[in-house]
Amino acid sequence: MKDWKAIARASGLDVSAEELDRIAGPLDALEEAFRPLVKDLTPDVEPATGNCDEEGAE
Repeated sequence: MKDWKAIARASGLDVSAEELDRIAGPLDALEEAFRPLVKDLTPDVEPATGNCDEEGAE
């Protein structure tokens, strides 16, 4: 897992410790949810680069 607080500090993000806690919590949860899914990806899978609007798709 990434240390989001350390990344924020190293990036010069000027926020309080309370704000860092509020930001890092959801990022930790997202990483925990998505990390297992990444293991199933193969190098030939193209990344999504935008949103798919199914209503407008033909």
